[in-house]
Amino acid sequence: MNRPLRILAATCATTLVAGLGAWSLWGAQFTRCHTVEVTGTERASPAEVRHLADVALGSPLVDVDLAATAAGVERHPWVAHADVRRAFPDRVVIDVRERVPTALLLLDDLYVVDAEGNPFRKATGVSLDLPVITGIPLSFASEQPDLARRIIRDALQILADGGDDGGAGAGNIARNAVSEVRFDRRAGYMVVQRNGGEVLLGFEPKAALGRLARLSHQGVDLSSPHRVDLGSPRLAVVTPL
Repeated sequence: MNRPLRILAATCATTLVAGLGAWSLWGAQFTRCHTVEVTGTERASPAEVRHLADVALGSPLVDVDLAATAAGVERHPWVAHADVRRAFPDRVVIDVRERVPTALLLLDDLYVVDAEGNPFRKATGVSLDLPVITGIPLSFASEQPDLARRIIRDALQILADGGDDGGAGAGNIARNAVSEVRFDRRAGYMVVQRNGGEVLLGFEPKAALGRLARLSHQGVDLSSPHRVDLGSPRLAVVTPL
C-alpha cells in the first residue's frame, strides 16, 4: 500500500474510532434509566422490590448490573426468582416469580413453607389457612438439615397424593380437610383432619395412601371422624370416633 493510501486508511480508522466513542458517550447520556418496572408481585410490594434492586434512576442502562440486581431482589423472602432486563431507551424491567405458600412448619416458631419444601419466613402477621407440619425435632433442623428437608418434602407429597386433586388417595383426605401432617420418629407420618380424624401412614406413606384409596372404595368415608391405622403393611385398623 502506498503512503497516501496508508494515510487515508489511518485517518478513516481514527475518525471511525472517534465516532464510535462519541456515539457511546451520546448513547450513555440518552439511554438512561428513568423507570424501574416491576411485574409479577402479589405479596412483595413493587416498592420493596425496587428498594432491593438498588437501581439508581438516571444511571446509564448499559451500566446496570443485571445479575447483581436480580440477586438483590431475591433477598426478599417472598421472591423465588427475579429476571431483570434492560428495555431501551429508558427502563429496567424486573419480572418476579413469588413463592407459593403450601404449608406451615412448626419448629421453634411457625414458618411458611413453599412448594419446594423451603421454609422461607416466619408466619407472624401472615394470614394463611394451611396444613401444619409438626414433629420434626429442632435438632434435626440444625444438625441434620437434609433429613429435616426430606421429612418436609414427604409431608408435602402426602398432601399432594392424598388430596382431592387426583392423587393416589383422591376422595379420601381432601387437602382442605387436613389440619396437620405429623412426623413421629417411632410411628412415621400421621394426617390429622380438621374434623378430628387421624390417619396413620407409617414410614411408607405413598403405599399407605394407595391402601387408603382401596378402603374408600370399600365404603370407608373420612368425611366423618375415623382413626385409620395403616402403620403395618399387612393390616388396616379403622375405628369410628
